[in-house]
Amino acid sequence: MQTIRPPTTIDTVKLVCLSAIWASAFMCIEVALEDFSPFTIATWRIVIATAVLAPIVLLSRLPLPRDGRTWGLFTATGLLYNAIPFTLISWGQQFISSGTSAIVIASGPFISLLLSHFLTHDDRFTLHKFTGVAIGFSGVVVLVGVDAVDGSIEVVLGQLAIVAAVTFYVLSSLIIRRIVGVSPIVISAGVLATSALYMAPVMLLMDDAVPPDLGHMSVAALVFLGLVPTAFAYLLRIQIAQQVGTTFLSQVSLLIPVFGLLWGWLFLSEIPAQASWVALVLVLTGMTVTRLERPACTAGAKVPETPDHR
Repeated sequence: MQTIRPPTTIDTVKLVCLSAIWASAFMCIEVALEDFSPFTIATWRIVIATAVLAPIVLLSRLPLPRDGRTWGLFTATGLLYNAIPFTLISWGQQFISSGTSAIVIASGPFISLLLSHFLTHDDRFTLHKFTGVAIGFSGVVVLVGVDAVDGSIEVVLGQLAIVAAVTFYVLSSLIIRRIVGVSPIVISAGVLATSALYMAPVMLLMDDAVPPDLGHMSVAALVFLGLVPTAFAYLLRIQIAQQVGTTFLSQVSLLIPVFGLLWGWLFLSEIPAQASWVALVLVLTGMTVTRLERPACTAGAKVPETPDHR
């Protein structure tokens, strides 16, 4: 497993950019749901992203893995990071807004904290981390709890689907760390391609793979979804996960709600409910507490080697 290093200022900038890009996916999904089913949306975004990244890998003549183990990890990652969570998020957004979906994604750090602590040797939680993610996750509890009390069963199920998707994202990050010596763009293309191979045939058997009366907005949203929040964000996410670990990467979930509410308000005229603002304050507070602790550097310590992907 590749050893991680402490995050730098550049890593933090990348994290913020990834948050803004990833948050736009929820807005695109909401628009695409007007004409496409959740599974079809998930499949098209994978197919489009594969169509972009695969030619880049081939034209760049980057070396492809030749061992079955790496391709097995690609396939497992594609299932956990693409097929299952993409479908779950699209399904959940049938019942909740794009802004709410972005806030529920904030359950990621809590889940990542537990899984990384027990499944890795160098990404353990501390008191600051535990306190921060506990506060942040309480925001999700507030959001889900309000709808549960109101008796909105479908809304609660939609939110729980997003939480389940986050769990699969975290698991995929742990698998990605086991892929060593492979360029991030090759990993991205390989993972997307393997999932596209079994999802596309199923989609073509469905009635809404290409609906007869397509709206221009839903098509544009689907294309953007495949190009930016999937293809480009995939590269950025894998690079962060490999270099600085899943716990740091999971903080993207605490920034996504800010951009999710912003994009929903700007482009979809979604006005957040009072519970959404309370949840947002809690997740941002949790992020701040988590970042209070900085990793200590030991003089003369050997810096772990990481592949140069420039």
